[in-house]
Amino acid sequence: MPIRMFVADLDGTLLDESGAVSAGALAAIERLRRRGVQFIPATGRSLPECRHVMEAIGHSGLMIAAGGALVHETRRGSVVLRRPLEASLVARLVEVVSRHGHLVHLLQDHTVSQHDYLMIGEQPFDPATAWWFDTLPVTYQRIRSLLEADALHHTVRVGTVAPCDSLGVVASDVAASLGDSVNVQHWPALTAEKATATKTHLLETFAARVSKWTSVAALAALEGICRSEIAAVGDGLNDFELVREAGLGMAMGNADPRINAVARVRVATNAAEGFAEAVDRALS
Repeated sequence: MPIRMFVADLDGTLLDESGAVSAGALAAIERLRRRGVQFIPATGRSLPECRHVMEAIGHSGLMIAAGGALVHETRRGSVVLRRPLEASLVARLVEVVSRHGHLVHLLQDHTVSQHDYLMIGEQPFDPATAWWFDTLPVTYQRIRSLLEADALHHTVRVGTVAPCDSLGVVASDVAASLGDSVNVQHWPALTAEKATATKTHLLETFAARVSKWTSVAALAALEGICRSEIAAVGDGLNDFELVREAGLGMAMGNADPRINAVARVRVATNAAEGFAEAVDRALS
């Protein structure tokens, strides 16, 4: 059965080591379009954090943002699917992350909130966070505590960033405190490592059952697309379910070993046109 939907992660997959889209990747996206295959970028970033990428690839269709918490129609920026955290869960998550001494990052639905991020705590920004806000066109508001917050119901992700491998304890505390009501994950993130000279680790918490794959499955159901007609490629832990569940799940050559373990196909790295190879495998 031919592939009708091709889903791709951005960082470490579509984007090369410099964070750019290569000529080979652009040509591969054009091959998908010529064959009538729906191309859907799927990223942990918000739309404002990757709008430059959408412009670079000329993408005006659907995209999955914030790890699956939001689906946008890219050209207008409108929200097709929105799965925020309940305000009561956000408050509990802020309490858990704060007691471990971390600055709490609340990613907001920018289409209804005044800011992209609400930052809670008095800790200074770590180098990766400072680099992120200096580099990308996003806005944030800093507050000292939940008492100053007034838009928790717009929160689609609660997390933090640390320059060391210290977030496993926090993730375990979140899981023990909130159980199945949330989806928590943590892993190293390489996006800012060269810019900050630190090894950056992320903690991200979403509403239960929110993931890139569950958003893909919802979109596919609306369009009558079967699982066997979906190809997906990624490299990081937020791609785990996506790669495992897609009819043709592919791991980049630079993928986490846990992604390799569930992928049907392994392609080259993002530095060696692995994305283009994945497209060709899906179209063959």
